[in-house]
Amino acid sequence: MLEPLSGYDTKELVGMVNRGEAIRVMRGLYLRDEPRPYDLAELLCFRDERLALDGYSTAQLYLGSPLTFPLRVMRASAVGASPYYEARRARPNAAFSLGYVRACNPLQALEIMPVEHGVDFVERFFRGRSARENLAMWERCLGRMPARTRDILAHAFIGTDSVPEKRLTQGLRDAGLKVLNNVDIGPYRWDLVLEAERIAIEVDGYQYHKGEGVQRFEIDRQKLNDAVHRGWRALHFTAATIEHHLNVAVNQVKAIVEDKRNYVPGPWKWHRYF
Repeated sequence: MLEPLSGYDTKELVGMVNRGEAIRVMRGLYLRDEPRPYDLAELLCFRDERLALDGYSTAQLYLGSPLTFPLRVMRASAVGASPYYEARRARPNAAFSLGYVRACNPLQALEIMPVEHGVDFVERFFRGRSARENLAMWERCLGRMPARTRDILAHAFIGTDSVPEKRLTQGLRDAGLKVLNNVDIGPYRWDLVLEAERIAIEVDGYQYHKGEGVQRFEIDRQKLNDAVHRGWRALHFTAATIEHHLNVAVNQVKAIVEDKRNYVPGPWKWHRYF
């Protein structure tokens, strides 16, 4: 850990800074050499247990990216000014520690991030099969959720890295439908779900199913049967349809939601593969 300069009075320290022999981080904290971002974050958190990383710095720590200056920090009471960090007065919520470095709740960090950057962080942090469970845990820790944070979460694709799934999700959201990604129905996980309308959607790529074995083939059929048995309307779209004919997929889902009978013609009449 960094060692602050000690044993000097203020006048001596100022003189050392002027001669290039020391670095002033903040009032009362001087270092011999220019600090690295992580090392300074470690020192600040060690010196003050009420302080935690915030905003971009929290995102960088959780994603395993290198910290950068200026650090973003938070503390319930005022923090002295510094060219090495930007501070706001807020109490860290459910702070997580990595060594001596603490970071606030990732959802709390969203409060000072631009929406587009917040969405990017949320999508990268809440990934994989347990994404929604992890998000729910942090939401419980956060308690009251500001409107800005809710807005970021509403724009994010939670739990999916698939480009076709994201495109279909966005298309359905643009059509005014509420969509969740990677949701369990019984023992199976579905790519997209419209909970209120009881619609479950899978987006499949040809290359994925081209080489599927007998077990995968059986699971997929039982998955469909199970969803129908539980009262869901199950839909399947190919990745190619989402890529080239997104409007067809969106309009078909809307027609089902609105109980309209404007059925989609056979794909040989409109799909680019025919």
